Amino acid sequence: MYQNPMIMTLETLNNIRAISAINKEDLERIATRLNLDSSIQLNILWIVYCNEGVRITTIAEWTFWHTSSIVIHVKKMMEKGYVSIEKSDLDGRVVNVYLTEQGRERIKRYYEMIPSAFHITKALDAMSKKYSPTITMLFRELLEFVSMELQGEEKIHWFKENVHKIKELEDEIILAQNK
Repeated sequence: MYQNPMIMTLETLNNIRAISAINKEDLERIATRLNLDSSIQLNILWIVYCNEGVRITTIAEWTFWHTSSIVIHVKKMMEKGYVSIEKSDLDGRVVNVYLTEQGRERIKRYYEMIPSAFHITKALDAMSKKYSPTITMLFRELLEFVSMELQGEEKIHWFKENVHKIKELEDEIILAQNK
């Protein structure tokens, strides 16, 4: 392990780049299988599923994309029938995005692909075997800490605040499979 701050920073950046590259490949492959144009559309669907009636600007904040890019992707997903938009009753300038039934089907299919479709799952499993499940949990906590330090709590915690939606989806899928 290096003590030189420059080398440590460069090594960290290189590791994050490597993780980001494989994650992007995994997400793009899954998006294609779900008839989406890109992984950003998959991220948008997930955010809309967890936060029904979410504002375009909020989606942009949480995906770290520019609002104009989100508008383009939402329009493309509207054309495919995956989302709809409605103007806010409180402020006509505000547009909220909602999931359609076709969009919900995409989310269900995506959920069923997790975790086998992601290389990160295999890496975390290998980490648990080599070190311990406790170390893997600590790694995830540290990763969350770094993410919050870099992006802010609101941009990261929207997901944790909606874990109940993920559990509802899981229950819905299990119920459908048992019919």
